[in-house]
Amino acid sequence: MIYSLRGKLADKTPTAIIVDVNGMAYEVNVPVSTFDAIGKIGEDVRVFTVLIVREDDMQLYGFATEDERKLFKLLTSVSGIGPKTALGLLSSAGVGEIYGFIATSNSQALMAMPGVGRKTAERVVLELRDKIQRVEMSVSGEALEGKEEIRSGAVEALVALGYSRLQCERAIREALKLDPLSAKSVEDLVRAALKEVK
Repeated sequence: MIYSLRGKLADKTPTAIIVDVNGMAYEVNVPVSTFDAIGKIGEDVRVFTVLIVREDDMQLYGFATEDERKLFKLLTSVSGIGPKTALGLLSSAGVGEIYGFIATSNSQALMAMPGVGRKTAERVVLELRDKIQRVEMSVSGEALEGKEEIRSGAVEALVALGYSRLQCERAIREALKLDPLSAKSVEDLVRAALKEVK
């Protein structure tokens, strides 16, 4: 199992990056969140990875954080969720938000994401709800326990203001990086995220 790669970022697109590790270049499939966070071409980077081997194919999937890697592995353990769908979920919403949807059995929110129908969304909730209560997650070093509703509420508030869900997730991620305490309330998080919306 390849747990992570450390090397120079040789190239990047919204769906894949190339990491040069001592002259050996690895193509790594990534979600949009990792594309945003990974850095610039030529910089030293580290990506947390999952290697998936099929009969006629081997694909490497990479993530900017261990939390994204953990969630990817959980999602792909669900029947009907392949790597492509799992990447789509991670590209559509943040780790905390997806955990919040599962913890609160919000299958409607999951159905709004690419490649997820009603049966798949219900299966994700059914199979992962108990598991995620045992997985310790963090956002910028702060425990996510009790924060899912704040993050989710902030996303909905920003979407209501006319921003795309992807813009909102990026802005919230940046706000939490700059100040983890901005997640004290929905209002505080929305105010901080509005400064980061691009």
